[in-house]
Amino acid sequence: MNSTGIVVEVENEKAFVHIARNTACENCGACHFDEKTLNLKVTAVNHIGAIVGDQVELSMENVNFFRASFFLYGIPLLSLLGGIFLGLFIFQSIGNEYYDLFAIGIGIVFMTTAYVVLRLNKDKFADNSRYMSVITSVKHHGNFPVI
Repeated sequence: MNSTGIVVEVENEKAFVHIARNTACENCGACHFDEKTLNLKVTAVNHIGAIVGDQVELSMENVNFFRASFFLYGIPLLSLLGGIFLGLFIFQSIGNEYYDLFAIGIGIVFMTTAYVVLRLNKDKFADNSRYMSVITSVKHHGNFPVI
């Protein structure tokens, strides 16, 4: 995945870049959506020394994008399904009349737990450069207003 954006802040080897929101980003939630400017604020690895105001090219390997998507969506989905199947097995085997409702409840509890665990560990993921975009080039130096 490639995109272009404007560097709005630099901190050590990281840059915070505003990029225009696209349709692939609508429901992801991995980036911080700036409601005033309708831009996304992403954290990017800045090994090339981009400065505030630079227009930069960002890249993220597809495999890392899909891995991050799996953490955000796949793990909670698998937790939901696993909880439902576990609940069906347990409540059906003990002869509970409402085993299907209890199974759905267990699935929701498992999914919620997965979301909570992911949320509590979000800083660990956010600081991992594997899940960050990388600034690959500077298109224009410092001519762009920081929004």
